[in-house]
Amino acid sequence: MHYEVTSERIVHGLITLFILRELLSDPMHGYELQKKVSAAIGRPMPPGSIYVLLKGLKSRNFVSSENVSNDKGQMLTIYHITDDGKKFLCSHSESLIIAEKIINDLISTVASIEDKKQ
Repeated sequence: MHYEVTSERIVHGLITLFILRELLSDPMHGYELQKKVSAAIGRPMPPGSIYVLLKGLKSRNFVSSENVSNDKGQMLTIYHITDDGKKFLCSHSESLIIAEKIINDLISTVASIEDKKQ
């Protein structure tokens, strides 16, 4: 049980950083972000979960939003990364480099174990 909670928090944190990274290149609405995250993780996100993440990012002043009307007259909320969001993203640089090394080592270890099974 504890493993699932910890694993979920790690994925949640990585998705949060991924969202900020995506907003660096282009402001976008929630559905666009949801599609990008789903493509990156290789599975659909639970319905509405992107908006929970965006609400948390907005409450921490890592993103801002504006309501705009699209060409069909529909109102969309467009999200932008803030300076605080950029600082938060950059503050994870060292942790991400360490995590990458550990993850690559773990992937190699698991692959080696699976190769020995065959």
